[in-house]
Amino acid sequence: MKTKTDEDLSIKNSKQRIMGSAENALILTSQQHHGYMKVGIVMHLQGPYIALEALITAVNRLQRRHPFLRSRLQVNPEKPGTYLMEEDETLELKIIEIPREQDDHFDFWREEWRMREKDPAVVGQGLVQFWLLQDPNDDDDEDSPREIVIVCEHGICDGMSISTVAHELLISLSDNDTNMFDGSLNWPIIMETAVRKSVSAYGRVIKFAKFLLRVLYWRATSSRRTTRMPLIAKDFPLEEMATYCHTEAFYGRLNKEDTQQLLKKCRQEGVTLTSAVSSAILCSTSASLETRKDQSTQVVMAITADTRQRCVPPVPNHDLSYQASGIMAFTVLNKEIPVTSYGMWQLAKTFGNHVKKSIKAGQSLALAMVMGEYFQRNLGAPNMTEHPTCGISNWGRLPFQEKYGNWELLEVTPILNLVRTVMPIVFVQTVNGVLTIACLGSVPIMSSRILERLCNGAMCKLHEMIEDIF
Repeated sequence: MKTKTDEDLSIKNSKQRIMGSAENALILTSQQHHGYMKVGIVMHLQGPYIALEALITAVNRLQRRHPFLRSRLQVNPEKPGTYLMEEDETLELKIIEIPREQDDHFDFWREEWRMREKDPAVVGQGLVQFWLLQDPNDDDDEDSPREIVIVCEHGICDGMSISTVAHELLISLSDNDTNMFDGSLNWPIIMETAVRKSVSAYGRVIKFAKFLLRVLYWRATSSRRTTRMPLIAKDFPLEEMATYCHTEAFYGRLNKEDTQQLLKKCRQEGVTLTSAVSSAILCSTSASLETRKDQSTQVVMAITADTRQRCVPPVPNHDLSYQASGIMAFTVLNKEIPVTSYGMWQLAKTFGNHVKKSIKAGQSLALAMVMGEYFQRNLGAPNMTEHPTCGISNWGRLPFQEKYGNWELLEVTPILNLVRTVMPIVFVQTVNGVLTIACLGSVPIMSSRILERLCNGAMCKLHEMIEDIF
């Protein structure tokens, strides 16, 4: 007998799309824990004044193109505890103009994020909002700093897709190539459905079984204690972190020349940029947490993995949707963490081999099938014994341009709500030839001093790796 697949159920009719398992869990996470896991992007622009009406017009074009942007979150009446998105052509997304002084443009967005990051997903509303930050007295200045911020629930986006939508917003704002907004994209495919279409049922079982066996073997044979960031004692329990903590972020950037030198060195050493950056972060983590004093411990790095290009057919980057999974964490003994640039490149190769083997074994697709269960389990109190030392997520080379009409894009800054995260998470991206790393964590349960030291240390390690031959 033919049974209904997730895809059959995902589109009740042309106006509705039922949420997938991971999407549902992320929406629940946001609702129950003060917007936890919400994702944002800050676009730092230089150019003429941006009228609020012009931004609204640009967003309206995006809404015509992307189904999720013209839809409201609704409870699924056929399955309690789950959600669907329902199209509404009258939906007005939250678009606000926030005045600031020109001299405050470097950090003002941080203050606004601090005040608003805990806004949860709301049933009956859209899941994306836009902020326009600029000095109202700069309306006659053709060359002043401006910021546009996009904030989106993680349940309907990942790093690549929200960045692509941000790029499209700037295209729309500058009235370039507006033909792309004439028609609508289809509803984006659910991640679990994309995997089912790509791998047979037998193949999925085999891939997941192999992954599970590897995890069990690692747990059985690893006698080393995982080093973790020391948490600061507070007068509230860990399960209430979301109420009392906020996200702090520290950023490091390589200029274009240094980024190109790093890429050149990566090619010479036969490693990816992700592997080089991960090596620098691992070394900085060990130094920042002073773990060398305890040689019996190990550093464990969690690794996210994009599933878009691993599905058949690939899921387009412009499909605003959640398509992120992971692979088995990378482990290195403290006594094996290098202190020389040569050693860091060797560590990068070891890390890269781990990633290649994990991807080839289909771990990212196997885990994609159970990400919803993983997120559901994390709705409870954080379990410190299961957490790695740190995590890394590479958003990759993003599709931005240096110029959009009369505006110059100076830089792009990722922001995330991580108020329930008990380890540092590092996000990596490359925009217009500039490599950025962002080290984020929940404060005050974590030390902002250690987070900053971790970020600065990773940048110093990258410079050491670059200077190895230049």
